[in-house]
Amino acid sequence: MVITSKKQKPTPEMMEAYLNIALQMRLIMMPFVMPLVRTDEDGPTHVGSGGYIEFSGHKLALTNDHVVREGQGRLAHKFYDSDTYFGFPNAFASEAFPIDLAASSVDLTWTATTHSAMAFPEHRMALIHAPVARELLFLMGFAGSRAYFSPILNIIVTNGTPYLNQEFDPQAEERDIRCEHYDPNLHFAIPWEPEQIEVVDRDDKAIPVNANGFSGSLVWNTRYVEYAAAEKPWDPNVAQLTGVVWGWPQQDRVLLATRIEHVRTFLAKSSK
Repeated sequence: MVITSKKQKPTPEMMEAYLNIALQMRLIMMPFVMPLVRTDEDGPTHVGSGGYIEFSGHKLALTNDHVVREGQGRLAHKFYDSDTYFGFPNAFASEAFPIDLAASSVDLTWTATTHSAMAFPEHRMALIHAPVARELLFLMGFAGSRAYFSPILNIIVTNGTPYLNQEFDPQAEERDIRCEHYDPNLHFAIPWEPEQIEVVDRDDKAIPVNANGFSGSLVWNTRYVEYAAAEKPWDPNVAQLTGVVWGWPQQDRVLLATRIEHVRTFLAKSSK
């Protein structure tokens, strides 16, 4: 599923462009993302999302501190196109809210099974979250009704939800974010209004009205608008990691993410 906001009132030409961008981003970014589950006695429970990155020469699983806490020491992840879930052999380095990040090395399990997962390279992480005006942001996570445990199949079904939208703009949206935990110096927001969502590919699966499970999702600055303004050819390999989703204040109808400069600071402290 690829989805974008109807509030942008895109023309058919724009919708076709969004479809192309989102499909390319999904294809390129899927190997970097992971579902996270808690291995309970009565079956696994989906608790969140995360991504694989390279930092200081190590492959790391990056997610939220609150997702790790919800894992209760029984957190497991699955590499892209592999059916096997692995625990984390190393402890998580964590920083609590308002940064809400956690990272653990996956070097020891990276070659434990055959998979096509990749770790997003450090040099493609933005230095700061500073997309150009009305830039398109892309995230991929495992949320709501599209990520669940199936007792019949005895597996966790993890249909990823790719999402393409622009950063929340109070003037364009004609509203402010009222969540007391939101700090624009630390965070940025992306609108999440299921009733305004337009499905722009051929996937007929339900839109996940409940955004629980997106926590820990990586967010990329596609740089599409930036490249178009400079009349330069665009492809998804120019996209930069720009943040990590941590919250969904329902009253504000947005997803909240920690800005990449604070992600970098956290990773630098954790790697010492």
